[in-house]
Amino acid sequence: MPTAPTSSRGFSLPLALSSSSLTLAKHEGNLLVGIAAQPGGPVEVAALRGETPISTDELGFEIGDRSAAVKPCGRGCSRVEAQVLSGSPVRLSVRAGSATVTFKLPARLPPDGDQVFARAERTMDRLHSFRFTERLSSGREVVKTRLEVQAPNRLRLRTSGGYRAVIIGRNRWDYAEGHWERGPFPGFDVAGVLMWSRAKHPRIVARRPHGVTELAAFGLQPVPAWFRVAVNPSGRVLEAEMIAASHFMVHRYSDFDGDISITPPVRK
Repeated sequence: MPTAPTSSRGFSLPLALSSSSLTLAKHEGNLLVGIAAQPGGPVEVAALRGETPISTDELGFEIGDRSAAVKPCGRGCSRVEAQVLSGSPVRLSVRAGSATVTFKLPARLPPDGDQVFARAERTMDRLHSFRFTERLSSGREVVKTRLEVQAPNRLRLRTSGGYRAVIIGRNRWDYAEGHWERGPFPGFDVAGVLMWSRAKHPRIVARRPHGVTELAAFGLQPVPAWFRVAVNPSGRVLEAEMIAASHFMVHRYSDFDGDISITPPVRK
């Protein structure tokens, strides 16, 4: 059994790092519900409101239309004993207050996605440049950002609120009060912006049109989180989602190896 991942936000999920688990998550507002399910059971459920774990006795659980037997399995963790991934699809519903989050578990454990994921890492790492948009929410406010990346260590961004920054290696420029301010930066490489790149044990959970493969995984970096990654046949990642405590993020990638040149900003 792998060591139970525990975040600074106070939840654990012992099955999440098992290579034989399916890991999925959803959120509604600032409510996060994430699961790790194994063939034949059990299903472990982590529930948090913002960054606060929700105890088992504050939640309701149903398998199909019937209440499920549940016991605690750690901070913010509840274990449901149920026959899942064992030949028939199963609907698991988790109720927290007035909100209900539902997962439709497939009949069988989805196929291993390690090869697709590894190819995506290699392909994205070899790109000279790309652009992406980021949508980041804590469950309430939303920040949208447009970013450009130039290998090996250059990035330029602008947020929906007007903030701008440029990073080149160990230097960073921030635009504030009408001018650019230069300061030190601890270092940067392209992999640092691919928030999904350190996820573990991906599973192929969907096949989209045009050969796109959708993967689901869990990882401890940059924080304990669930990931969904959409990879096209060339190995390029088109979209990635990260669900973590008070941190719900979606990236959409484009302009692979496009004409992008990131230089130090001109001071005004």
